[in-house]
Amino acid sequence: MKRIFNFIIVLVAFAFSTFAQTSGTLAAGVNLISSDPTLVRSIQFFDTSGTNNTITLYDNDSASSTNRVRAAYTTTTQYTTNVVMSFTNFTGVVQSYTNAVLARVNSTVAASTNEARRVFRIVVPANGTVSVAPTDPYGTTYGAQILANGTAIYNGDIGPLP
Repeated sequence: MKRIFNFIIVLVAFAFSTFAQTSGTLAAGVNLISSDPTLVRSIQFFDTSGTNNTITLYDNDSASSTNRVRAAYTTTTQYTTNVVMSFTNFTGVVQSYTNAVLARVNSTVAASTNEARRVFRIVVPANGTVSVAPTDPYGTTYGAQILANGTAIYNGDIGPLP
């Protein structure tokens, strides 16, 4: 019985250790919070710029740009078509056969640069505080990046994807 109790305690401790309080300061511009996939359970912003501050959380792992570059790739399209084969046999009679075949066409999709996915955008009033606590945590695939118009302080419950 004692082993089961110890096992449950370890599981509970592990569950609570996956999320950590993260805090820091935000400069005006792009701020990289995490370059790994994350879950944002809650986050609070305190404006220190003295003016209304628009803050946007992006699903991005860049420390310098809110754009995401997708590399060029090749795609293949397959379709069926008819191929007619005709020949003259040894007696001089022309024979033809129609066969259905699978044809492939390769094409290249060019690289593209687009704005990264916005997770949320809020406006923090001058010297004010705004808290974001979604019912279901916000998940990011690439990382957590914040674009701020002014300076601010953040405090959040941010952890890795399970």
